Amino acid sequence: MNFRLLYKNFLIVLFADVLLLTGSLFLAYLLRFDFVLPRQYSVLLFQMLPFVLIAKIACFYFFDLYSGMWRYTSIADLLNIIKASVVSSLVIICLILFSHSRFIGFPRSVFIMDWCFTVLLTSGYRLCIRLYFERTNNDKTSSIPTRQVLTMFFKKMAETKRLFIIGAGDGGEKIYREIHNNDRLKYTVVGFLDDDLTKVGRKIHGVPVLGRIKDIKRIAKKVKADEALIAIPSATSEQMREILTHLRESGIKFKTIPGIGELINGKVTVNTIREVDYRDLLGRDVIRLDEVKIGSYLKDQCVMVTGAGGSIGSELCRQI
Repeated sequence: MNFRLLYKNFLIVLFADVLLLTGSLFLAYLLRFDFVLPRQYSVLLFQMLPFVLIAKIACFYFFDLYSGMWRYTSIADLLNIIKASVVSSLVIICLILFSHSRFIGFPRSVFIMDWCFTVLLTSGYRLCIRLYFERTNNDKTSSIPTRQVLTMFFKKMAETKRLFIIGAGDGGEKIYREIHNNDRLKYTVVGFLDDDLTKVGRKIHGVPVLGRIKDIKRIAKKVKADEALIAIPSATSEQMREILTHLRESGIKFKTIPGIGELINGKVTVNTIREVDYRDLLGRDVIRLDEVKIGSYLKDQCVMVTGAGGSIGSELCRQI
């Protein structure tokens, strides 16, 4: 059943692409001749159309444009469409040069316009599919009675916590997307904070950057924030101390994501969120003690630890 569904979806997308690619070439010729296509060029158009379609569909297939889930269309898919369109246009030009040795009878501007229309139409079609599924998901509650919808809405709002994200960079944006797309996370992002003045007043996915980090106390009271999340993996120990000072003054709870040294795989997810630890303030990597060797060396010995107030000494005392 799943295989039949996938095959059906593939045929639908393929059929749509054939129509769009055909329309792209027709539009290119019509624009080139001001919508009055001479007979000789109309004959040439129909002669080359099958080869154009074969070349483009083959390139689209090679660049995995028929293996994606279009409800999740992204920039990566757009880049693949551009690559496939460029390669297919070059293949068509090479075929024409190989068969005719010259471009006599083939308007050069047509290929440029055809490439533009190919990218616009095929990417626009896939974007419409994504918008359709997003709209469908948003309208799932349309069949539920209005009273029940309002009850669910206010109950959800009462259960969620209002969250600030400190850092309007890549880390903050990724965390926001996970929170927004995961209904199990009981958070509502009310805004971002960032010390970069060029970001203040702008929006990320519709959520505003409300101000600088030092203004968190004032802004938190204004928007009634419950918690804050530090989403700056590249923050230094000095920056972390300054941020924590402002957070403690505001009186709201806070958490952080690991520093850049801990994010070895480059992934920033809600699973990495944790409480702020002393290692965030060290400004260096945490020293790991070899407990086995230390234990065998100190076994049955009476020792005195100097510098017990430091991180190494206190850790040693704890292990002993």
